[in-house]
Amino acid sequence: MASIAWWWAIPAAALILAVLWAAWHTRTRRAPGMRETTEHFAQYQAVLTRVVESGDGSPARHNPNGPQGVATARRDVP
Repeated sequence: MASIAWWWAIPAAALILAVLWAAWHTRTRRAPGMRETTEHFAQYQAVLTRVVESGDGSPARHNPNGPQGVATARRDVP
């Protein structure tokens, strides 16, 4: 009889874990405050600056003859 109880304990434990995970995953989160939003914006600007800069550190510029939305690195051609 004890072995049957152990076999039934496995799905019962899985059900309890699933309910706990669902409750945790769907919890109401608080609205971000001013400090969090400005920090995220500063991080966004830093990442965007790294993406726009080319490998040699010079800022990128728009190529009017290239495809729209593509930036090319500024190069000094002799």
